[in-house]
Amino acid sequence: MKLKEILVYLDPTPASNDRVAAALLLARKHDARLRGLYVYEGPGQQDPAAELGRVREAFERQVAAAGVASGWVAVDLGFTKISLVEMLGYQCCFADLLVVSQPAVEKDGLAGMARLLLGAGCPVLVVPLANCPLRLGERVLVAWKAGPKASRALRDALPLLALAEQVSLVSIGSGGIGIVDESSRLRDYCNGHGLAALVEQIPRTSLDVGEDLLNLAADHAADLVVVGVHVTSRRGRLELGEVGNRLLSQMTVPMLLAN
Repeated sequence: MKLKEILVYLDPTPASNDRVAAALLLARKHDARLRGLYVYEGPGQQDPAAELGRVREAFERQVAAAGVASGWVAVDLGFTKISLVEMLGYQCCFADLLVVSQPAVEKDGLAGMARLLLGAGCPVLVVPLANCPLRLGERVLVAWKAGPKASRALRDALPLLALAEQVSLVSIGSGGIGIVDESSRLRDYCNGHGLAALVEQIPRTSLDVGEDLLNLAADHAADLVVVGVHVTSRRGRLELGEVGNRLLSQMTVPMLLAN
């Protein structure tokens, strides 16, 4: 099944254009509609209407040039009394995929990403701040560890994997519960979905798992990494697990995340 409704978060920053460009790569491939979401707080801005108009004009110019069907949603948080992350989660109820940018570590964005992954009702595609992708979903690396996070990420990614040129599923270190035929079962699962995936068991190195995955993405020339990440609560505060923190802090290619 292809993606049919892609939601991209918009704001007045240069990263917004990169998010739209990445989302358009998928929208064209899946013949999907791309809906722009602009969230603002009217009382906190000097001229919210003018800024909204500039963001919408830039968005519509990009989608028109790409020949992609589009939609638009603008929400004033001043009337909703909920946070930006909560609004993104609500809007995800009506989308197959949400596209956002890599969070700014110094602005506590990783905590916001943890809340978003818990509240989003669809997979989240994160676009790196440093590199605007020129291709997306052609060579996909899927991080695998038997468990609900990785299996949910794999299932969420199936529409993207179905159109990929190469799919590699990599497991770092020992398997989940010592099942010797896990690789063959995983390969059989992928075959059932029409995926001729390469399944690899990679030994642990002296690096942490997040660094190993980043290196593997480079080795495979991957243009998309699929990962199920953990979200933990520490002292009443939601945080990403160690692997998720490492990946989102140092990512260089887009990542499809699920929790």
